[in-house]
Amino acid sequence: MTDPVLYDAVTLRHFGAIGRFDILETCHGHLMPPRWTEAVAEEIKKAAAIGQPGCKTILEAAWLLSPLEPQTQDLKAILQLQIGLNEGKRPPTAHAGEAEGIYFAEKLGGRFITDDNGAHDFATRRLGPGRVQDTVDLLRGAVAMGDLLPGEAHIAANAIRNCGRHLRRVHPSTFPPNYF
Repeated sequence: MTDPVLYDAVTLRHFGAIGRFDILETCHGHLMPPRWTEAVAEEIKKAAAIGQPGCKTILEAAWLLSPLEPQTQDLKAILQLQIGLNEGKRPPTAHAGEAEGIYFAEKLGGRFITDDNGAHDFATRRLGPGRVQDTVDLLRGAVAMGDLLPGEAHIAANAIRNCGRHLRRVHPSTFPPNYF
């Protein structure tokens, strides 16, 4: 698949926090851009400014290229998605990155990658099955492609949890050996 993959900040931060941003580059660095949006980049810049782990690495990753910036004609649709993600609250105050990611994944025929439970569910309803993934899906894909060994994927997933970050609730609290 060569269609673009649009990352949410939470997933980028998972891999940045454990020092394994290389996994994402290996999995998707060869795909067509874009890879992230302006709102996601801004979220990561804010987290970097307060010293959140791995954010500087994300911002310095040349393979992400420049974040996709919405144009005037995109803003209404993005705002509507943001309102939907915020359960109809107006004005929405959260989920700007998720809204942009979903919008551009739909517009460009790409995939959206997030570990935000609500955004994942919302995006799956909007984009359809197979066009929304999370960290565990990425790790499984890396194993299937031979880019990671199952044990390496297991270590990465546990490291994400051990540094206080959260994977989607659909995954068990302890990964069985054959999970990846």
